[in-house]
Amino acid sequence: MTVNGLLYLPSSVSKLVAAYSKIPTSESLHYAIKAFELLREEEAEEEEEADPFLWNSLIRGYSSIGSLDEALKLYIGMVSVGVVPDRFSFPPLLTVCSKILAFEEGQQLHGVLLKIGEEGGVQGDLFIQNSLVHFYVECGEMSCAQRVFDGMLQRNVVSWTSLIDGYAKGDCSEKAISLFHDMVRDGRIEPNSVTMACVLSACARLQDLMQGEKICSYISNSGVGSSSLVNPIIDMYMSCGATEKARQIFDDCKYRDIVLWNIMVSNYARNGMAKEALCVVNEMLLSKQRPDRVTVLAGLSASAQLGAIQVGKQLHAYILRNGLDCWDVVNNSVIDMYMKCRNEKAARKVFDIIRIKILATWNTIINGFVINGDYTSAWEHFNMMPERDLISWNTMICALVQDSQLEEAVGLFRKMQDSELKPDTATLVSVASACGYLGSLDLAKWVYTYTQKKRISRNVRLGTALVDMFSRCGDSRSAMHVFGRMPIKDVAAWTAAIGAMAFEGNGNQAFKLFSEMINHGVKPDGLAFVGVLTAYSHAGSVEEGCTFFHSMSNTYGFTPQIVHYGCLVDLLSRAGLLAEAQALIESMPMEPNDVIWRALLASSRIHRDIEMAEYATKKVLESAPEKSGARILLSNMYASAGRWNDVAKVRLSMRDKGVRKTIGSSKID
Repeated sequence: MTVNGLLYLPSSVSKLVAAYSKIPTSESLHYAIKAFELLREEEAEEEEEADPFLWNSLIRGYSSIGSLDEALKLYIGMVSVGVVPDRFSFPPLLTVCSKILAFEEGQQLHGVLLKIGEEGGVQGDLFIQNSLVHFYVECGEMSCAQRVFDGMLQRNVVSWTSLIDGYAKGDCSEKAISLFHDMVRDGRIEPNSVTMACVLSACARLQDLMQGEKICSYISNSGVGSSSLVNPIIDMYMSCGATEKARQIFDDCKYRDIVLWNIMVSNYARNGMAKEALCVVNEMLLSKQRPDRVTVLAGLSASAQLGAIQVGKQLHAYILRNGLDCWDVVNNSVIDMYMKCRNEKAARKVFDIIRIKILATWNTIINGFVINGDYTSAWEHFNMMPERDLISWNTMICALVQDSQLEEAVGLFRKMQDSELKPDTATLVSVASACGYLGSLDLAKWVYTYTQKKRISRNVRLGTALVDMFSRCGDSRSAMHVFGRMPIKDVAAWTAAIGAMAFEGNGNQAFKLFSEMINHGVKPDGLAFVGVLTAYSHAGSVEEGCTFFHSMSNTYGFTPQIVHYGCLVDLLSRAGLLAEAQALIESMPMEPNDVIWRALLASSRIHRDIEMAEYATKKVLESAPEKSGARILLSNMYASAGRWNDVAKVRLSMRDKGVRKTIGSSKID
């Protein structure tokens, strides 16, 4: 252009700027700006009125590369030189705001549009209104998107689809489906394949198979892009648990792209159908379709679920051969797979060769150590972390509780408070559990007060943990106070409250809570029955306890397990009905364990029945010969009865077998 003298022809420069702007790279836009400045100088000399076309072209170019600052700078420059923005100026600006979630800047642009109104020729412009709806949807501001949509004088399929998509992506899938039905009832705009894909996605999120099948029926009857909707249809069926139907459609597909293969593999893995997931991966390889990052992630998850380390190793080798180890999430999944397959050595090796370890990688290996019960290594790596997030702290606090390092868990929680991170529900569940097992009432009260002061979201899980904490600390009143304030109670919450009554031996109140739970439509589990039986046992209510035990199968259709027989043995034994307890043990439909026999032994000591104690001790040692408690109890009974020769025999027997007395301790303050 310079050689031919075209650089000073406005029409030629305009074409050059427009051409450069269509190539969304920083280099091309740099040249576009240079040409644009030459043209502006020419226009200034000839006092020509500037056209917004080139300004809009440049704004659109910078919008394409996500450069909001440059796009806004051009818009401000455009206004400052007296160029009036038109209907093509705002959509690219709103697009870049959507890309980088620049909510405040987008809102300001919306305000400008409202001020310009009809005077600027943008009032009611469909293109601009759709851009506004899309912007608010991408920023997650659905109420704002809905207001813009409601105020639109006209709508097209993009308007409806953008809003439906926003609700489907968020937590309002029901609203997305409802809006689709409104669109159909309105009748003026026909849904397209994108609309249907969004609605199917909403059904998948809700796992609403009935609604999903209705949508599929609509697609079939209307013929709306049915061939292009195979992937979302299969995903919907898989997400709703209709895996056989999904598999049937998949098998009928003549063309299967990588997305479809990944839908099958990922959903099988997510639904716990690990064998099926790995079968699909194998089919995929046989069909010459190359697995990608999504495929190997699902395959590694399936391998971890099955503990199939050989398959996991093959996937790891494929990852290395195809350079997929450049993805952090893939490396983390490999570590997780090896850990869940109980191969710590391989997991450590993968971890060690990663040069730049992101936070999620540290969290993955620490969680792997915890899964394998290697709390020492978990603690070492926790202390090596360059930075920590909430997941790091929660994993380590929970690990210490699992390892019965209760005081250390509380100490780590206190240390966490020195950081800028705010504990969440999961943190407090672990801390409450530690306090409960410590039996420290003062500490329990401090934790409860902390949840109130810091306004920690108290969901069912945390509420249940607090009830259990106070119960274990011997404060059933506080336990019931927390329980009474829980707006939602699941079976675990009811069981914790019943357990609180069991701790204080209030059988009637425990049964009353059990009955209330049934009346609320909550199905009891095995632990709920244990709680009521334990309460009756501690209260000495033999008749009520026996009646309740028999009602388990007769009334509630629950087959008693060994733990429930243990509770009944304890109930009879505490009441001095040792012969009846022995008869029950010998008539049990399963083999009694040492716990059952120890319950009988303990009560034999209380009621000074040495003959029954000798029998129970013999049975305990048959089940668990390494336990010293039974011998100690029998020895003490012999001593109380003055049978010193028998005491000596028991002690000598313990010494010969290398059995030592375990030192006792108390957890209650």
